Amino acid sequence: MRKSLLAASLLLSTLAQADLLDALQHYERKDYPKATAEFTQLLPLGNEVAAFNLAVMFYKGEGTAADPVKALAYFQLAAELGDTRAAGVISSISKQLSATELQQADEQSYLLLEQVLVKTLEEDNSNRVNFPEVVSRKAPAYPKDAAHKGLFGYNVLRFVIDEQGNVSAVEVLGSFPAKTFDKASIRAIQSWKYAATGQKHQGKVALHYSLGPLSKHKVTQFMQKHQLVEYALAGSPQHQYMLGTMMDLLATNANYHVNVDKDLPVEVSKELPEQFFNRNSSFKTRIEGFYGSAEVNTNEKGVITRVVSSDKMELQQASALLVGKELDEDASHGHYKLWADPGKVAVVEPVITLSQLHSGHYWWNMAAKNGSLDAQRQLAAFSPQWENYLLLNNDPQVQTWSGVRKILQGDKVEGQLLLDKAVAQNYELAAELKAAL
Repeated sequence: MRKSLLAASLLLSTLAQADLLDALQHYERKDYPKATAEFTQLLPLGNEVAAFNLAVMFYKGEGTAADPVKALAYFQLAAELGDTRAAGVISSISKQLSATELQQADEQSYLLLEQVLVKTLEEDNSNRVNFPEVVSRKAPAYPKDAAHKGLFGYNVLRFVIDEQGNVSAVEVLGSFPAKTFDKASIRAIQSWKYAATGQKHQGKVALHYSLGPLSKHKVTQFMQKHQLVEYALAGSPQHQYMLGTMMDLLATNANYHVNVDKDLPVEVSKELPEQFFNRNSSFKTRIEGFYGSAEVNTNEKGVITRVVSSDKMELQQASALLVGKELDEDASHGHYKLWADPGKVAVVEPVITLSQLHSGHYWWNMAAKNGSLDAQRQLAAFSPQWENYLLLNNDPQVQTWSGVRKILQGDKVEGQLLLDKAVAQNYELAAELKAAL
């Protein structure tokens, strides 16, 4: 089983660091010093499983003297981080301790929580800025070798747009399978053209590759071959990252818009939703004056009765344009997502609601707090907490792009300092961007 895990890990570029699955295996082998060290390294990531296991070790005296006060402190930390198992244990241990010991546990728990650098896994949009309009943006050419092998995949890239609207620097942040589509993605993005604004901008994009609709058989076969679900549930951050990438790829390629409901039961199933592979569900319609995106409800005749949300337009303005508009006679009693650029026809997709297990973001979060550097870097692009964590750990990739952002936002001193730190680690792109900025 371990050999299979290592083979699948070769698809990724994760650097060695604390790993939840390794920590759990050390614990099962009763190698308590190694288990303690790895669980402790995972605490700053907000890892509730690590906190819970350390609590158990202090309570049972595994690798250390039994200490119910410390155990309670770690159980309280686990509960604060979201471990639902901890509440009952906290109640039981609390009844065994004196008032002084309870106060000591509270104080220790507070100090432990202060060391947690990632306390929430929600997306933060505070770093997003206005982006220049697209002038031309060609899709990448499918690599011949990948096409011949029938491979599908994914790239996440960051890039800089210069004052004239040309792309001046590109870096691949993540790729799946490793390096398969990197060159094609870079060549495509380097050819993109944006409106000239007289200012530099920083962009981030995910590019998905598939030869027509994704095959449920091929996707299922790939997942089974690498045992993605089994290892992801066991706590392997590499497999969680890969599973998140797969779920994001499926959601992006589906003709459905996928909403994730955190209140839905998290039921493990190896069967993927059929909607991921249904290619006959979306359609287009022209709605004068509408642009951006919106979610709507329809009646039995396919007429929009309510605008649930709207991003570019005010909800009231979008409602005035959309309510009463007939989408399609087959779009009855439904929930739909509309997208449209100004003056263009709108793409309409049915909305499906799934549990977190079908969300790429959910698995990336799991992978990040379980030790995957790839996932941490991906989340750092829109999460200040993950960005700060990696900056504290002197990560050159995050130093580079955080430095670029700060310079573009006017904080040149801090931005140059971050780029200098990345250059000192021989991160080539940092030197290139420092010279360009």
